[in-house]
Amino acid sequence: MIVIDDLLRNMNDDERFYREYFEAAKKPGTLKSFLRSVDVDDARKRHLIIPELLPENISYQMNDDEYFSPDDLRSVFISPHNRYTPAFTHRHSFFEIAYVYSGHCTQNIGTERVKFVDGDFIFIAPGIYHTMEVFDDASIILNILIRKGTFHQMFLPLAKGRDIQSRFFREGLYNSHKIEYLAYHTGSTRKDFMRKIYSEHLRNDDYSDQIQIGMLITMTAEIMRDFQGTMTCSYSDGNIQNDEGFAVLGYIQEHNGTITLSDIARHFGFSESRCSRLIQKTTGMSFNEWKRLLRVRRAENMLQNTNMTINDISLALGYENTETFIRLFRKVLHITPGKYREEMARK
Repeated sequence: MIVIDDLLRNMNDDERFYREYFEAAKKPGTLKSFLRSVDVDDARKRHLIIPELLPENISYQMNDDEYFSPDDLRSVFISPHNRYTPAFTHRHSFFEIAYVYSGHCTQNIGTERVKFVDGDFIFIAPGIYHTMEVFDDASIILNILIRKGTFHQMFLPLAKGRDIQSRFFREGLYNSHKIEYLAYHTGSTRKDFMRKIYSEHLRNDDYSDQIQIGMLITMTAEIMRDFQGTMTCSYSDGNIQNDEGFAVLGYIQEHNGTITLSDIARHFGFSESRCSRLIQKTTGMSFNEWKRLLRVRRAENMLQNTNMTINDISLALGYENTETFIRLFRKVLHITPGKYREEMARK
């Protein structure tokens, strides 16, 4: 068991790159120097996420074939999330399960920003756009990926009840979801179990896949039964089953600082009114509201993880007038950027 802990704690080459990138981003001048030093060909081969240099490396829509090749017979894939990876909005065509093995992470799920801590299991429904932020050495997040067809077979029995848990799986299985995620706060009670599952993933012999499937079914049923009282979830009336709308959102994210509705229309060959309708249908917000929300989320990240001044953050987000940025931040989060940074520093 100690070997598993050591293996998960040790940083790989990509994480070391992302940590250096993260530290460089705290100062605009340092970031420019760092980006100039990047071997772009090597970064492209490693499929590193560097929005300033390789926006094409960002996958906004992830399907089974992203993780399971045709000649790979496994149905379960467990992958530690690379620490310090730049947060980017994406969605999966399948259920995703994230487990906070140690430390904490922050996710934007739909339009909600949520912090999860040691021992939390997060089930995210198919098609829900979300991000993952893990910006310290000590936090370890395990992403549990299950082939879409296998997940349906495994969890169909859990969709037959009448409670909110059953409704979550039922809606996700039939692509009619309004419950975007379920989270269970289990503390340290399932850590040994997750070590065993991950050990089977690493062993990867003829029996490992079936053993992992059985263990995951048992574990999920147990936490649904034993931790209902800790469960939190997000409910949305929006329907984001819209590929064009999601492509538009991804483009806005890439160019958030300066993009206009006419820029988006020109890029996709749509009319501005069509772009506006797609954004409204996909997010429940107008273009300007969605753009402001993305900027506020980026500002939260900068306030928590950099030493940039409020003025520098304002400029980085495309606001020439710092007071305009402060008013926007306060309107969305009901707190000033300075006060937000103070409160985050105390946590």
